Amino acid sequence: MQPLSADIPSLINNETGNDQNNNEDIESSLKRKMFVKVFTNKDKAFVGEPLMATYKFYVASGINDRPSVAKQPEFSGCSVKELNFDQGPEFENINNEAFSVYTIRKVQLTALQEGSLSLGKAYVNNYVQVFNPNDVLTTRKFNITVSNGNKTVDVINLPENNKPENFYGITGTFSINAAIENNKIPVGENGNLIVTIKGAGNLDAIVQPEINWPQNVQHFDSKDSQHVSQNDFPITGDRVFTIPFVGNREGNIIIPPISFSYFNTDLRKYETVQTDSIPVFFIKALSQKDAASEIVNYDITNRKYLWIVPAIALLVALTALISHRRNDKNNPKNITVSSTAPPAFETPSPVFKVKYKTDFSRYFDELQTITDNKTFFIKAKTILTKAVAEKLDSTQYSEQVLMNELIKKTCNAPVCNKAAALYEAINLNLYAPFETPADLDFYFKEVKETVEQLQQEDYSTYL
Repeated sequence: MQPLSADIPSLINNETGNDQNNNEDIESSLKRKMFVKVFTNKDKAFVGEPLMATYKFYVASGINDRPSVAKQPEFSGCSVKELNFDQGPEFENINNEAFSVYTIRKVQLTALQEGSLSLGKAYVNNYVQVFNPNDVLTTRKFNITVSNGNKTVDVINLPENNKPENFYGITGTFSINAAIENNKIPVGENGNLIVTIKGAGNLDAIVQPEINWPQNVQHFDSKDSQHVSQNDFPITGDRVFTIPFVGNREGNIIIPPISFSYFNTDLRKYETVQTDSIPVFFIKALSQKDAASEIVNYDITNRKYLWIVPAIALLVALTALISHRRNDKNNPKNITVSSTAPPAFETPSPVFKVKYKTDFSRYFDELQTITDNKTFFIKAKTILTKAVAEKLDSTQYSEQVLMNELIKKTCNAPVCNKAAALYEAINLNLYAPFETPADLDFYFKEVKETVEQLQQEDYSTYL
């Protein structure tokens, strides 16, 4: 890196002997040549509407510096999704002066409540050296921190007019599709109804739409998966719900159309999409003989391959015997070699320092007894935060700071993703102005499993 001498020569050449004042003047001039800005795609948004915020660092092109992000912005009252971005630099001309522009963060924010949403502050620390023309052997070093100014976005409630009965706060543009793997299903055998909601918007908040199951059909808890692209804004992708079901008697049924409602923020109106109806034919139940036939057939058809196992074993034995005889010929047994070799010391086992691990069982016992939604999610968030902080040996209790640190550490990526998803779901249930159905048993199991996975990592460190 070349230290800076250009762009502020007047401040250096006009030295008066007062180094402190002179340094303050130089630092003041440098601060005017670097700054952070935050940009949003809009200044007003609906509750539940995705909003993009981009943070950029500007520095005058004549400055050879060494910037680093000191602190990322923190958010409250919204869910946060990271978006992919190109760091740059790009180049802009501001007041006839060239600037290098670096993108330092891009996020999709979804406000969960009416009011003013603060976009927080990003801090960039910049290390700059300046040549002293009066003494070419010395430089002046400056450590300058800059941040964006305060910026907020106005968040307004969604309109009440024409709001569908099954609407629960989803915004964006979506389509819905439903299908079954096989529409001819023996009585008592599992079928799977697959419901896919695809589009752009607040995908994380989508829950399984209501299904009006026909009589004589028993259905079970669904499994859901999500596939998203964080290259797009709003984030695009799909959410897939797989619902197992069983027919209790022979006959034909129709699964009626499944509806899904959302607020289209581009058209500023509510829309409802629905699937086609799905015919299902429950045929005669498989007899025990039929159910076992596939297993029997598999066993019979694979017997012809059983000779391969002993053949491989025989081949390995012959190879070992031939190799042993060759070694006997090439290495006579009566050769004795004596030497004074240095003794071999076994490397001692390292001393371990074991980090204390919290016994979370009492916390889980308390959490399991809570029936009030808000109280439950406040307690669940406290437990999750304590577990993540302990994992990182951190005194921080900001979920954003902890999650950023957890992602940076070399740890189990699925656990990181699960903790992030749990935080987002908990915040949605805590701060959403509309009431959403919450399966507390499901969230209890998810929190317990995530905490246990965090504690399963190796806590031993070398002294």
